[in-house]
Amino acid sequence: MEGKKLEKIGLVINPKAGRGIDSELVKSVVERLSPLEVFCSEIGEGLIKGLGGSKINLVEIDYKGNYEDTIKLVEELNKLDLDAVVVFGGDGTMSDASISKHPLLCLPTGTTNVSPLIFNDSPTFSIEEIEPQKFTRKQIGGLVVRVDDLSFNAFNDVVVGSTILSTVNGKKTQVDAELFLKGEKVESKPKKFKARVEIAKDGEILKMTAGIFGNIFVSPTSERYLGKGITGGAAISTFAGFKAVVACTSEGMIYRYSKEGLREVEPFVTTSLSFDEGETVRIHADEVISRDGTPIKRFRHAEVEYRENLVEVLKVRG
Repeated sequence: MEGKKLEKIGLVINPKAGRGIDSELVKSVVERLSPLEVFCSEIGEGLIKGLGGSKINLVEIDYKGNYEDTIKLVEELNKLDLDAVVVFGGDGTMSDASISKHPLLCLPTGTTNVSPLIFNDSPTFSIEEIEPQKFTRKQIGGLVVRVDDLSFNAFNDVVVGSTILSTVNGKKTQVDAELFLKGEKVESKPKKFKARVEIAKDGEILKMTAGIFGNIFVSPTSERYLGKGITGGAAISTFAGFKAVVACTSEGMIYRYSKEGLREVEPFVTTSLSFDEGETVRIHADEVISRDGTPIKRFRHAEVEYRENLVEVLKVRG
């Protein structure tokens, strides 16, 4: 792929990510890629309408206005012979698109933009960075979360808790996770919940913790996460060589505390459990579970595993 022209690309766009998608931005990126053909949904077709030099092919899906649209579109794109799939969206959109059999070129347009799938490893990008001759392929490992009959990939974290981060009136803030599933963005405070977490392998429970928590985070171990509210456990797990870690916090972390508010709930206490590929995290709670900032559903039982080489992405060489 290094230096190879992207002649046929798929286009995945989340128009609700962050502050929305600018059609001029999408057009500029596609112009920089200069593909012979573009395959996209009605949303993409509308944004690049009038763009010359590329044949635009419509991929039809039934819209629901949620994460399922991305999944359905990528499933259709998987049936085609493409050089890459270009994703405009936030961390959740990129993770939804990670079922792609084609390399992903992920462009950050969401609220937080910290996914390791992002092509330049930055929350922002410039048009000048879109240089196909500088792209190289890279395999990325991550988490697989299963809830009931649903399965999702996650590359930042899987989070149990009542709030998520979103953009409301141009401001990044915490919103009610369950209402977000219904299409509503309502600012909210986190709530504590009762939960039990188990690390299991081959049917045997290796470690377990239970209690009243503000959040439960499951994250791959990486230096990227050492300042993310699970510092102690993540740092030790990383140094020991574990692939991932679970962190159960005494207070809700997805909340913008004032100095006075923070003093009221301190000290924060984090209980951590490490795990490896081949082991399963079992979470038992009555709460909302999210992956990479996007809620999945309210659940009672969920499982999370770490897997290497979940998706192939295009990265810009330094």
